[in-house]
Amino acid sequence: MSLTYFTVTGSFKAVISDGSDSADHDPEVTNISGLVLFSPSVSEVVSSADGVLYRLQPIQGRIEEDGVLKTIDSTVGVGLVANTAALGPLETLTYKVEFSHVVYDKGKERRIEPFRFAAPTTATTVDLATVTRLPV
Repeated sequence: MSLTYFTVTGSFKAVISDGSDSADHDPEVTNISGLVLFSPSVSEVVSSADGVLYRLQPIQGRIEEDGVLKTIDSTVGVGLVANTAALGPLETLTYKVEFSHVVYDKGKERRIEPFRFAAPTTATTVDLATVTRLPV
């Protein structure tokens, strides 16, 4: 039995103070860039389906200058292992989402709070803006 993957997507923007070069006085919306690390809640499982030992390592993604989550090679979306029978079965599989090198508003490094979410059990798409966030 082979592993099943799901895709994580996301768009990131910040609302910042109006710039002096702007004709209006409304806040500006700017893209956020940075790195995103997805760490699974378990690092090793032996599949009851095929007896294979799987090591689940953290997966790195990045938010590029357009504010969109991509793989390191600039493909939109990041693939992660879904919680299917090939992994155990596991009662639960979650991923911790950690942000680093977050930049917006004239290059100042900022912080986005980490969170955790439950891995789906099918090959689906999960949007980081709407996924149910679990405590870290």
